[in-house]
Amino acid sequence: MSVADEITPTIKPGDDFNRYVNQRWLEANPIPANKARYGAFGELTDQNMERLKGLLEQPSVSDEAANLTLLKSYYRTAMDEADIEQYSPKIVADVASEVAALSDAASILDYITKIHASGQELLWTPFVDLDDKDSRRYVLRFAQGGLGLPDRDYYLEDSERFTEILAKYQAFLTSLFELLGQDDAQGRAKGVIQLETSLAEASMTATERRDPDATYNLFTPDSLAAAYPRVNWTQYFAAQGFGEAREVCISQTAFLTAALDLTAATAVSIWQDYLLVHTLLPIMNKLGRAFEDLAFDFYGRTLRGATEMEPRYRRIIGALMQILPEPTGQLFVETYFDESAKATIYDLVTHLQAAFKVRLANLPWMSDETKAKAAAKLATFLPLLGYPDKWRAYDGVNLTGSYVTDARALERFEWQRVVNRIDQPVDRREWLMSPVLVNAYYWPNTNGITFPAGILQPPFFDAGGDFAANYGSIGGIIGHELTHGFDDEGSKFDPDGNLKSWWTEADRKAFEERAARLVAQYNSYEVNGRHVNGELTLGENIADLGGIQVAYDALQAKLAELGKKDKVDGLTPEQRFFAGYAISWRENIRPELSLQYLVSDPHSPDQFRTNGIVRNLDAFYDAFGVEAGDKLYLAPDERVRIW
Repeated sequence: MSVADEITPTIKPGDDFNRYVNQRWLEANPIPANKARYGAFGELTDQNMERLKGLLEQPSVSDEAANLTLLKSYYRTAMDEADIEQYSPKIVADVASEVAALSDAASILDYITKIHASGQELLWTPFVDLDDKDSRRYVLRFAQGGLGLPDRDYYLEDSERFTEILAKYQAFLTSLFELLGQDDAQGRAKGVIQLETSLAEASMTATERRDPDATYNLFTPDSLAAAYPRVNWTQYFAAQGFGEAREVCISQTAFLTAALDLTAATAVSIWQDYLLVHTLLPIMNKLGRAFEDLAFDFYGRTLRGATEMEPRYRRIIGALMQILPEPTGQLFVETYFDESAKATIYDLVTHLQAAFKVRLANLPWMSDETKAKAAAKLATFLPLLGYPDKWRAYDGVNLTGSYVTDARALERFEWQRVVNRIDQPVDRREWLMSPVLVNAYYWPNTNGITFPAGILQPPFFDAGGDFAANYGSIGGIIGHELTHGFDDEGSKFDPDGNLKSWWTEADRKAFEERAARLVAQYNSYEVNGRHVNGELTLGENIADLGGIQVAYDALQAKLAELGKKDKVDGLTPEQRFFAGYAISWRENIRPELSLQYLVSDPHSPDQFRTNGIVRNLDAFYDAFGVEAGDKLYLAPDERVRIW
């Protein structure tokens, strides 16, 4: 289908560009009952999952890569519902028995230490990442956690909708305790919510968590022990496999202080109930139909708005992408990835980098000193395309044929893998997601951009399709990730990936003044009676705005190279470019999930990723003849220009 076939000509592009391009698709593709959202990303994800299903169900052969044999074996185990129903009661009973034996704050923390060593998070989240201030090394990090609801606002905001959700969460916990055979289920549920509310009060907001300076708090072993004496850190580090105490970077220090104090200030019985719930929550989808149905009723139906579960094979494949990211990618790319796409995308990245370099040189608000440093950072961008250079090995993983047991074995393996690299050289080419995912990301510590094979397909990229639409769709996404290196967070990292100021004071002030105007614009947008949070979404909005401008400039350079601007189906290259961009962000979404995203997601709602961006671009006005009186029209001095 051509871009022209997507358009609804009765809608003025200057009134609602999103619906001008996407109305036909939105009407023809209502959200399936088993989904909370459905759009370009979801459509391609479904295609990838169906392809994976076919590959996973093929029998293993003698010369098959060990990773793929492991993957297929785990998939078969996960699909065996009869076996899951058989072993589930013992797993639940073992957890309940262990938690019931806890007697004081020390034993509570010992239990948390043990769970962390198994590769799971509990109360707070341990992970190993590059050091923000020394990207040549890895460091252990702690981040806040411990909540059963998506964000602190669900506990603390005094609104009718959140009060209703909290009541339904209490009902869910009550049902869970009843399923576990616990007495006073309602009282236990209230106690868990009371504890989680205290944790929520100590948590950073989603906006605060975006500040890399505020979340960088490095502790030596001695200062860690002094600041948080309740934890036996020698025992903790030994249990994780570090061998000795280590430096730790704590993202939310006040949260960890409050959480540890609560281990002593809150009744042990409440902690027992809390730990029982939060040990089981991550594995409820592995404990049989009763637990799965209960979890879906709250997390799928209440929080997301879906009315049916996804088919089991899709739930399992989604989990495989997380727990075995590289084997799923390996299986997919060996059959479905067109290797020529790698060279084409690399060429496109190079063209966009060149366009960005020109934009940097011509910025009217930035000094030559900062421009030179920005250009140096741009030159060091590391593109990772398609899939990793070398597939990760899973030597030493022994699967038993029990779903939960095997999942735990894989989680322990992954945790030990990241723990073991703490003193190893940094791998700047490491992949942080499965190559089969329909996604892309920028990693500030490596100054790297990654585009998995999963997204390098229509509607985002069509090797044989219209080049102008490609520049708008995948080009816009490439430009988006490039611009992340210069958004309100990424701009604080130098070319080597270190959190270090490289701007003049005047340039930083000029940048922030322009960013504040974008914040104000997005604060004015509303969905279902709730406003977008312009500060929370600022980084993504800057990346959207800069990305589409860079992609447009690259398109103009390509057109100049070709020496022609032919129309296709009556549309100019510029019109097809903007339509390709809008197609990427078409999506229907349920109000329940929309609320969750408005509260905690740094991305703006999809309609504003189109309409909120294009209305700031002079080229959009020129391409579609947008004029005063059109709903998207902004006077030239009201249009935000940053990069």
